[in-house]
Amino acid sequence: MKRALAGVLVAAIVGLSAGGALADAQPFIQVYFDDGSNGSFGEGQAVCGQAGLPVYLYVVAKNFDSWTAAVEYKIDIPDGIMYFGETFEPNPLGGGMVTYGNSQVGLTISWSLPNSAFGSKGLLISTVLGVWTADCYCQTGPQPIVVGAYPYPVPKTQPSFVRWPDLVEFSAVGMTSLLCPGPVSTTESTWGGIKALYR
Repeated sequence: MKRALAGVLVAAIVGLSAGGALADAQPFIQVYFDDGSNGSFGEGQAVCGQAGLPVYLYVVAKNFDSWTAAVEYKIDIPDGIMYFGETFEPNPLGGGMVTYGNSQVGLTISWSLPNSAFGSKGLLISTVLGVWTADCYCQTGPQPIVVGAYPYPVPKTQPSFVRWPDLVEFSAVGMTSLLCPGPVSTTESTWGGIKALYR
């Protein structure tokens, strides 16, 4: 009887920890300026490039920690970058994909086989090709690149994804990246002055 009860308890704990995997860290979608060739996507800000030259934006889903069947989002791209098109990463498991729209007006992408969104590097959803424009002025301050909700047919409040195999839809946080992040203000101080801030 004790072994049966212990077995039920272990199964319940394993079930709770597996079910709570999405609750551990908030799933999010962000635009990065580096391609992750160093092992992780990490640069979410950049300064303006020369007008007419290409710029690549990498749309990455992180903390999904699940097999993913579909993703929906929209990116608000500032005037400093002109949207030119995008490519989609093939699923390493094979199978096809269906896309509707694009990142600039709203994109739905679904895979015929589930896509792995596990790991710290994240799932590269698409690579947006843009061109720097003459409207990119760092003198005017930061210009946000915002990942938002898919707007059709009924506007949502956040980007979303569908987990496989149960096909449950979850919300993700749409992150903000910056063109021209600007200087970080600093003030000189002594160690004693810093400690005094926390007393």
